[in-house]
Amino acid sequence: MRNGVSVMIFPEGTRSEDGNIKSFKKGGFVMAVDSGAPIVPVILRGTRSIMSKGNWRIKPGNVSLSIEKPINTTGYTRDTKDDLIKNVRSVICEVFGKGTKFDSSA
Repeated sequence: MRNGVSVMIFPEGTRSEDGNIKSFKKGGFVMAVDSGAPIVPVILRGTRSIMSKGNWRIKPGNVSLSIEKPINTTGYTRDTKDDLIKNVRSVICEVFGKGTKFDSSA
């Protein structure tokens, strides 16, 4: 991350069984704080219906992707990473909650 390499993490660590956003694991946030790299919240909607937890079969379906503004991590430390996690999680939950209407003509 320090040399310009992007890292993508899935902070829940697994797929949700019920479609609700679960608590976030801390590892990716520690990496971001240690490196000073910003976190870019990325929200995927619709993936549960195409590949549910416990099933490796992928079905056709619509998925939406939202990429939000980067969140600066330079003001955070390992001791305050939980505040960073809350900040990132609140952005993701807010955007996820808005939902998406799919254009069936696309």
